[in-house]
Amino acid sequence: MHLLTYPSILLTLGVAVSNVSGAAIHQHHVHRRALTCYEDNTLRALERFSKDAAVFCPKFLTTPTERIPSNFVGVPVSKLSSACTCFQKTAAPANPVTTPATSTTSAPVVAPTPTTTSSVKASPQSIPIPSTPTSAAGPTGISTSGKAYGGGKRGLVYDYNSKDFSKFFQNSRKIAFGSNWGLKRSPAPGVTFDQGPFVPTIRVDGGLNNNDWIEGVRALIGSGTPMIFASNEPDNRGQSNLTPSQAATVYKKYIQPFKGQAALASPAVTNGGGATGLGFLENFVGQCSDCHFDIINVHHYVNRQDVSVDQGVSAVKSFLTKDVAAFKAKHAQFRNARICLGEFWLWGASDDDGAAYLRQLLPWLDGNNDVACYQAFGGLWEGNFINNAGTGLSKSGQVYYDL
Repeated sequence: MHLLTYPSILLTLGVAVSNVSGAAIHQHHVHRRALTCYEDNTLRALERFSKDAAVFCPKFLTTPTERIPSNFVGVPVSKLSSACTCFQKTAAPANPVTTPATSTTSAPVVAPTPTTTSSVKASPQSIPIPSTPTSAAGPTGISTSGKAYGGGKRGLVYDYNSKDFSKFFQNSRKIAFGSNWGLKRSPAPGVTFDQGPFVPTIRVDGGLNNNDWIEGVRALIGSGTPMIFASNEPDNRGQSNLTPSQAATVYKKYIQPFKGQAALASPAVTNGGGATGLGFLENFVGQCSDCHFDIINVHHYVNRQDVSVDQGVSAVKSFLTKDVAAFKAKHAQFRNARICLGEFWLWGASDDDGAAYLRQLLPWLDGNNDVACYQAFGGLWEGNFINNAGTGLSKSGQVYYDL
């Protein structure tokens, strides 16, 4: 989704739609904005600290001399007006999604022994994925025909506002790739990712075009990019906001041409219900019957206010092993595709809860061979995997670094 931080973030989707037990019902709101707003990176900075933005933007739009909160110090002042206007459009909830809370029960999981962190980053080991995914333990990387990539599954998300924070993961042996919802490894001066391959994400304008994409991806594949992400949350009006037909058009034009050169990931859908989430992907497949997929890309968020840490972990496991597995079994195009949990988090969790959530979930993800890759959200921002002072890793960031 590109926009959550634990203590003060909004912009989420519905909680798990997995078939898990529980009595509590909660209303979750999907937030709207036009595609032009989606392309506004400044808006993303506001949304990451939405509670502050909700107070600041109305005042700033009427009084441009309003003091800018510390969370937005890095945002260009010249872009704040348009970003706040977009934020105001986004702020009104629409179409609440009703979903059940999750159960605390979960099947026992045998986790692999965590690897001890070394001061020297290990070279990725080339491990091709099996032709038929299995549940055998042992992490494997991402590959496609004639091209294998190993070295783990763990990705790191960042964006133009991540400063030089990737340095705090410099010696991690767990980080296998990075992504930032765009085409360029360095989305802004001084911001980059040097811990492994970069995975690009297609973004298009209102005409469904991206004139830089084809040549840019060719260059990235030449430098070792193992995988390509299709549209980010087309089922979310607050993100790429596409119809299934539009998402299929984008996939055929910009993703399908790289079949056999890199692993191709489906559009990343949310864990919402109805016409969103896997329901959206169902309609998308109907418009993309001749498309090839190496990866099915899904996102999963649950609200800490509604579930315990244990329930949040169980919700992810159930979503992947029941809902996503059933979808794969139904569609021949996805039957041999592995899963990328492209974004996941326990929204609203404290740093301690976030660390506990990861301690339970990461070994399971690493040991499940149906899972090709994952990215916790968590990312390279203060208050996420970086501490509030910006001087090092938070507790959850440390777990993501070396567990």
